[in-house]
Amino acid sequence: MPKLIVADENEGRRNLLANTLERAGYEVTRAGTLRQAEGTALATMPEVVLIDGEWKISDAIDASQRLMTDPEFAFKCRIVILSRNTSSDYLTAAARAGVSEVIAKPVDMNKLLAQLEKHSRKQFVPPPAEVANAAGTGGGGSFDVSMVMSDGKWALPMLKGIVTPEKINVDFINEILAQLGEEGIEVEEGLDPSLMSNMLRIALNSIVSDMDPNESNQTPAGSSLPTAKKSAKLGSKSGGKMIGGSSMEEILQNQADGIASDIEGIMDDILDEKPDMVALIPDREQVVIDPAVLKFTKLVAETAHELMWDIGRPGNVSDLTLMTRIEDVTEMLGDVISSLPEGDEEE
Repeated sequence: MPKLIVADENEGRRNLLANTLERAGYEVTRAGTLRQAEGTALATMPEVVLIDGEWKISDAIDASQRLMTDPEFAFKCRIVILSRNTSSDYLTAAARAGVSEVIAKPVDMNKLLAQLEKHSRKQFVPPPAEVANAAGTGGGGSFDVSMVMSDGKWALPMLKGIVTPEKINVDFINEILAQLGEEGIEVEEGLDPSLMSNMLRIALNSIVSDMDPNESNQTPAGSSLPTAKKSAKLGSKSGGKMIGGSSMEEILQNQADGIASDIEGIMDDILDEKPDMVALIPDREQVVIDPAVLKFTKLVAETAHELMWDIGRPGNVSDLTLMTRIEDVTEMLGDVISSLPEGDEEE
């Protein structure tokens, strides 16, 4: 079960989003402050940290940059920000901080679930923005090279950090073999994990050398195998069909985003703040209501509210859309109950 942290200072919005993600199969940890989210993330190393973009006294991008300075977190985890600010400057700042994706509000829940699935599986997702090489310095979650989807060089710093004996070793190979076994994929017995780790490290180093003209294709330290033949460059035409400088995946994603934009407003009522208060009715338009009717109305609302909570418990309803509607009705019933007068106030 993929682990995920939901960081949002609005408790209602945080719980609503977390409950939805739990029903989708994630193990969710809630965080009401960015410091809490950072500490939990470094302690548990979740697949994804999902951060709301608007905070009163904190900043999501600053928190993301602090997280990405941890090498283990940067290697294992991804950060996704939900933000109303999708300006070019904001997206560039997010990319420099190491944020994997910025999703615009109002959020389409189906799109969010699809993107979280990609991130949890460590699939490719285009970065928030193209970031040019800056001052020749890296680290801290920043990107040192061009991050265009059709150019595989954006992954070069990541690959350089991976193709080391500390990362690709016997334990790494054994973990992969165990996962293959769990998925029912037969693996030939008697394979030498040490030999396989050396071969994999040589292959990745060959790719890195092909991408970086400043490095020669050398056998990695500690390997007794000969240098492997250079592989095709990442992002080359043989790696996937390219149209007009963009990959087919990017074109299809843009088309899907265009369709999704027609229904993005639906989720705003769910994830946004509480609705505005209703204006008071002038005295001349007020109607006298029997206190018994108010008492009965409150009893019905309380009964329905209790029923909706029982129905909305995790696992009772499997349909995601219906579950969201149940949560909405539960909150509305709670508002009705709290707005009705108590005993002696009923007149």
